[in-house]
Amino acid sequence: MKDKLVVAVFENDGLNRFIYQRMFNLQQDHITYFIFDNPEDGIVSAQEITLNVAFIDLHFRGDPFSGLEVASKLKAISSTIVLIAMTTLVQEGDWDRAKQVGFKKLLEKPIPFYDLQKLFSNLDNDT
Repeated sequence: MKDKLVVAVFENDGLNRFIYQRMFNLQQDHITYFIFDNPEDGIVSAQEITLNVAFIDLHFRGDPFSGLEVASKLKAISSTIVLIAMTTLVQEGDWDRAKQVGFKKLLEKPIPFYDLQKLFSNLDNDT
């Protein structure tokens, strides 16, 4: 990781938001993070900040946007953002739907801390 990454998480589950907040707090030297439980707030914020990475709950059931719609809107704001889909249970067809809107990876959540460190260190190789 060369520069400090700006990361957003779109997650409507309070426990998962807490877990990611704790994990990202341990990475503050390397990342600046935002956690959104409301996709509308996240989309508005993404227009004001430059996000490098967005973790999005693939099955996010937010009002007014789903996880796939959040991804599409973020890609429209920035074509360089790396989209990472998260889901508790990978279902048939999830990866195909995720790739169609621009996701680079599909991960089961919650993401273990060691996987998060590995993911961040390998982002330059994936993009």
